[in-house]
Amino acid sequence: MESIAVNSDKLITYIKIRIFIAEIMSRQRNINSCGTVPAYLAGQTSMAVKTTIQMKFKIYTILLTPVFIFTACTTVKLGIPEQFARQATEMNVKGINGFTVNQTLTFGGYSTSKIKNDWVITREKSGPVWEFNTEKNLLKVFNLDNINKRTSSNTKYQYSLYGDGLESKIFCIESKDMAEREIKTHIKWLGDFSQTKSYKYSFSAAVLPLIDGYDEPWQVVLYTNYDAKRDTAKRFLDLPYAEEEGYATNGDETIIIRTVRAKKMTTPKGRQVNMPVQMPAGYELRIDDGVVGIIDVYDNSVWIYNDLDKETRLILASISSAILLRRLGSAGAVD
Repeated sequence: MESIAVNSDKLITYIKIRIFIAEIMSRQRNINSCGTVPAYLAGQTSMAVKTTIQMKFKIYTILLTPVFIFTACTTVKLGIPEQFARQATEMNVKGINGFTVNQTLTFGGYSTSKIKNDWVITREKSGPVWEFNTEKNLLKVFNLDNINKRTSSNTKYQYSLYGDGLESKIFCIESKDMAEREIKTHIKWLGDFSQTKSYKYSFSAAVLPLIDGYDEPWQVVLYTNYDAKRDTAKRFLDLPYAEEEGYATNGDETIIIRTVRAKKMTTPKGRQVNMPVQMPAGYELRIDDGVVGIIDVYDNSVWIYNDLDKETRLILASISSAILLRRLGSAGAVD
C-alpha cells in the first residue's frame, strides 16, 4: 500500500472538504428543525450559522475524549452527599465486568444466581438519502455518499437475588434504536462523518419478590428519547437534550429513578476531580421525594438507606443490580 504524502495543496483540499461537509450537515439540521435560522443565531452570517453547530460537536468530542480516557483508566466514583452517606450503607458490586458466562454478582449481604444472558441481537439498515437538491448534487461532485442508517439492538437476561433470608426473581429486557446520517468520503485519510438524528433506549424489568404478602410484581422502567429536531442544546458545552423517564412500581407504591449528573467526582483517596461538563454518573432511587438508594455506575457500587425494612431493601437491591447489569445503555447515554 502506497503511503500518502500530505502536501500543502492536499491539506487545503482536506480542510475545504471538511468545511463543506460541516456546512451541509448543519444546514440540513437547521432545515429539519424549523426551516429557518434559529433565533439564538440571528444576526450571524450564513457561513457561521452553517458551521457553528457542527464545529461545536467536533470540539465537544475533542474535549470529552480525555475525560473518557481518564474515567476508563482511573477509578472515580460519584460524590455521595455526606448527610446521606452517614445514614446509608455502601456495597461494592463484584462480578459486573468480565465474561458473562456463568456470571454472578455479590454486593453487601446480597448474591445472585448464575445470570442467564441472551445474545445481543443487532439489525442494521442503510440506504441513500433520497433528496434532489443543490446539496445532493454538490455531494455527487465530490463523490460523497449521503446515507441514512438505522441500527436496532435488543437483549434480555434473568436471575434470582438472595439476601437477608429473602429471594426475588428478576426478568429484564433492553432495546435500543438509533438513526444516523452518514457521509462517506471514500478517502482513507479524510474518514467518514456521522450525525445522530434520533436515539431511543428502553429498559424494562419485572421484579418478583418471593415474600408472603407481596403478591404483585414490581415493574421497572427506564426510557431515553433523543430527537435532533427537538434538541435545545444551545451553549458551547450544553449536553444534548433527551427526554428521560425512570420509575419502579407495584401498582400501589412507586420508586422514582432519577439520573444523577455531576461535575465533581471523587477518587478512592478522596481527591475531588472536576469534569468540564456534567457527566451522567448514576441514579437516585426516591420514595416520597426522599432518597433511599444511589447507584454509582462508575464505581459499580450501591448505597441503600439503613432505616428500611429488609423487604424494601431487597426491592432496592433488585432494581439496582438489574440496572447495573445492562449491556445496551448507560446512565443518560445518547450515543
